[in-house]
Amino acid sequence: MRYLLLIGLLCVTRLVFSQTITGTVREKGTGLPLPFANVFVSNTTFGKATDTDGKFQISGNLPQEIEVVASFVGYITEVKKVSTRGQSVIHIDFELVFNESNLSEIELKAKRDKSWERAFRRFEEVFLALPDDPYKSQIEIVNPWVVDFEKAKTNQGQNYLSASAQEPLKIINKALGYEIDYYLQDFRVLRNGSRFYGQVFYEPLSSQDPEEVAQWESAREINFHSSLRHLNESILLSSSDSLFFKLYHTLPEKMDRRRTNDFTQELNESIVLVSKDSILRRPIGDGNFRIFLPGRMEVHHLDKPWRNDYYTNVYHAISWIQAPDGYYDVDRKGVLLNPTQLVLSGYLGRQRMARILPLDFEPNRKFVTEKAQEEVITSSAIRFNRLREKVWLKTNKSYFYPGETAWIGGRMLYQDQALADSLSRVVYVDLINSNSEVIQSATFQIEQGKISGGLDLSAGLVPGDYVLRGYTHWSQNFGETDQFLAPFVVMETGFQPKAEAVESESFQGEITVKPEFLLSDSLNYRVMDLKLEILDEFQNPIDGEFILSMTDGESVVDLEQANSLEEQLNWLDRQLPDYFDSPLSYPIEYGISVRGKFTADNKRRPPINPITVVRGDLEDYGQVMTDSMGNFWATGLYFKDTAQIAVAAMDEKRRPYGSVQLMPLNRPKVPINHPRLSYTKEPILKENNGLDVSGDYILLEEFVKEEVRERETMAERNYGYGEPTQEVSGDILEKETMGEILGRFGFNLNTLKFRNYTYGERTGTPLLIIDGSSMPYMDPIEFRTTLLGFEPSQLESIKVYSDNIGKSIFGMAGYAGVIMIETKKGFRTGPESDRKFNSDGFQIFPIPGFTDFAQFPKNPPSDQYLKRKPTVYWEPAAETSAGQFKTKVKVPYGVKSIHIRVEGRTQDGEAFSKKLKVEF
Repeated sequence: MRYLLLIGLLCVTRLVFSQTITGTVREKGTGLPLPFANVFVSNTTFGKATDTDGKFQISGNLPQEIEVVASFVGYITEVKKVSTRGQSVIHIDFELVFNESNLSEIELKAKRDKSWERAFRRFEEVFLALPDDPYKSQIEIVNPWVVDFEKAKTNQGQNYLSASAQEPLKIINKALGYEIDYYLQDFRVLRNGSRFYGQVFYEPLSSQDPEEVAQWESAREINFHSSLRHLNESILLSSSDSLFFKLYHTLPEKMDRRRTNDFTQELNESIVLVSKDSILRRPIGDGNFRIFLPGRMEVHHLDKPWRNDYYTNVYHAISWIQAPDGYYDVDRKGVLLNPTQLVLSGYLGRQRMARILPLDFEPNRKFVTEKAQEEVITSSAIRFNRLREKVWLKTNKSYFYPGETAWIGGRMLYQDQALADSLSRVVYVDLINSNSEVIQSATFQIEQGKISGGLDLSAGLVPGDYVLRGYTHWSQNFGETDQFLAPFVVMETGFQPKAEAVESESFQGEITVKPEFLLSDSLNYRVMDLKLEILDEFQNPIDGEFILSMTDGESVVDLEQANSLEEQLNWLDRQLPDYFDSPLSYPIEYGISVRGKFTADNKRRPPINPITVVRGDLEDYGQVMTDSMGNFWATGLYFKDTAQIAVAAMDEKRRPYGSVQLMPLNRPKVPINHPRLSYTKEPILKENNGLDVSGDYILLEEFVKEEVRERETMAERNYGYGEPTQEVSGDILEKETMGEILGRFGFNLNTLKFRNYTYGERTGTPLLIIDGSSMPYMDPIEFRTTLLGFEPSQLESIKVYSDNIGKSIFGMAGYAGVIMIETKKGFRTGPESDRKFNSDGFQIFPIPGFTDFAQFPKNPPSDQYLKRKPTVYWEPAAETSAGQFKTKVKVPYGVKSIHIRVEGRTQDGEAFSKKLKVEF
């Protein structure tokens, strides 16, 4: 039966039927012919203009179910669905209705405000191409003003953004070589998805350049061979697995197993190879077929090199297809008849107009994808661009006085959000004067993309216009555009900026913030129970994270601050030039870093040497390797202020040798052009409510609490790090050997690495922690002996940290990963670590760490009168829950109004900034 089906399919797919469509286009009501009207078969290149009598004739090998479209300027487009099966000649007449509601081009362009521009950017991402698609820069809507937007509601009450177009969208696709007319019928963006639909006419672009024509032909072939249509066609033809696709059936998740990102580990565990000739398909008549899927399918596009975050050892594109009903229907060419029958994700889910081919495109069956790599591999700019990051900073108010504390919050922006956990953990902040001199610097930690810090300004600081700069060591690889620069105003005592009335615009699609509060009195201050509700453009609650600043409305003038988050997000659209290249000589920092050069004490030493770095009395430690020139780089230390760091090369007997010279980290050049705020100053006539001085807020009680917290953090260092990457306990420990358990973790006892974690890096052994005792300084033999010496059945649990958590939480000691073992009571076999660091032969260097700063005091003591200060409340890491943020604000007596500034991003990545005023 399978053999007969294969023959039948081969015959059907290779038969060519040519049909002719004839007809007339007239004006409805008058019956007059419409000459030069456009008539075409949707989603094809088949189309003609009517003659002087309004007649047309279209011939070609047409799909069996088609839409024939007739359009004329100033008239409403008409679409007719036609079945071509069994017919060689089809006659269709159209009667077009005059469109009395047409707006002129001038009227349409007048509607393009900031709200429209924001909606149009969203429209382009859904309709044309995703932001990171290489084709995005090669496709353009040349008449964008015809698009209009409005908010609408589904029958189920769900709000969505709708788009319509009075005229066909004129699209030039220089990637595939087509000029496209798109007659938009439906476009909507909901909270959980999007869709668009319309009639499309393709017309191949012409070129006198043979090389350009060849590029178009190659791009069309490449996109066809990685398309859903080609996949369906190969299933219909029962073609064997080839260089184009491999199919895998994804299995249900197992409760006792955690998925890895190693393809070889997942094969036959979470995915099973499926040959295309084993997939059931049945003819359903009229030349159409039904394909039955066994479940969710994972599709590997073998000919499509593509960045891949799902598997670390797979370098091509991956898609997932699922048929909710268990099947889907296609025609003889593999064209999906009902798009709702399939759910696409991964590479196939990225398809937009930039990559869609006309249905009548006929591929070259002998095409070889030797040029398929050009799209992703040859453009170094594309590879480098996704590695970029940028700092965005915000201060608690828009100007300061000498001697004040400037509290700083911020977020990291990433060109590829998927790489956020692999990029920098350290940010540098500089204060630069008008002479382009750095007069103050600070170093702050980046935690989950968030930044919190503070600058204590000198009382002798000269008033004037300064610049606040933020950058990471890694961002220096990509030039000055990846630095953050913002105006920083220091006012003269006794003066303030003159208040300027700033109108707050409201834009369609904008996030709104609704404040509610209750005020109660206590003996020494008032307590504000504040609730902020974040709503999306459809007035639905939405979660997000933001920076919250609240200032005294009478003593702080609210300047219009530059460098808003929304403006900074434009950086995401600024791609590197095609010619960009970089040696990436500024490494990523996962903590405080040490850079230096080792010199051997005799020529018999090997060219590459291990360098041991120790902080204090083994409070943190790690080992790195030099390169062949003696240079080394160690990162991942976590400490504040200054620490004594011991550095030395050690031989196999742990005896130091040679000498080490540390080198300062490179800092970027100070830019000559500085951003400035435009303002005028005026004398302060009211009573001065004091300054934001951190020293005034900090009490002894807070110091004590902080010290306790630090001690608890060190005491819980073995257990207080949240969820590990993987964990085993219970029956697994009773049944499996230590080697089998380590295999579950993907740990290689030969290389002492977790899969490809720290792949290509020369690191020491993972950190071993046994019942709360760290086992530092272990060489590979000692590490293996200790680890394999445990009987798993006598253990309570084994936990591992084998991702970037180890780098950011455990410091250098956990750079190669962490294995944490908890034994059962009475069966502790791990040795106690009573080692103290012997620094003989080590060179000791004072190394500055993270800048220590006073946190804003949200909870002043209840038994002391709270004095008025310019800043009432500051929270650089606010987050909503179910669309709401709640907090208690201690408000000094005498404060009559508060300015609230909220700035951040929703979970969907949309920026929002709001200024609110509450009065008492």
